[in-house]
Amino acid sequence: FHLLVEDFVEHWEFEDQRARLARMFTHQKMRDAAFAPEDKKNPTPVETDLLDVIRAFGQRHKDRHRADYDLAWRIVGTDVNDAVTLAEDTFRKWRAIRGEDVARHHLLSMFGANR
Repeated sequence: FHLLVEDFVEHWEFEDQRARLARMFTHQKMRDAAFAPEDKKNPTPVETDLLDVIRAFGQRHKDRHRADYDLAWRIVGTDVNDAVTLAEDTFRKWRAIRGEDVARHHLLSMFGANR
């Protein structure tokens, strides 16, 4: 969440307004933003990485919600290791594609902009 919000607001011209702008974004709107590759049967490498980022964002959001509200969930070491590995992989993939048109357009969609 914070990685994507930071990428969005860091280019806002008015530095003193960036924190306010960042608080406008919601997990749900970001999670629910739709994306489909141009050719669903043959996505480009960038589209594949973007789909991985989107899935990981949804998984992290689901896990965060579960950790906050599922009192029966007993987290174990492998859960933590898997979460950290997924986050590191997601950060790496996002940083590799964030300058691509398809990624930038999806980032706008995650913040509510219609195409």
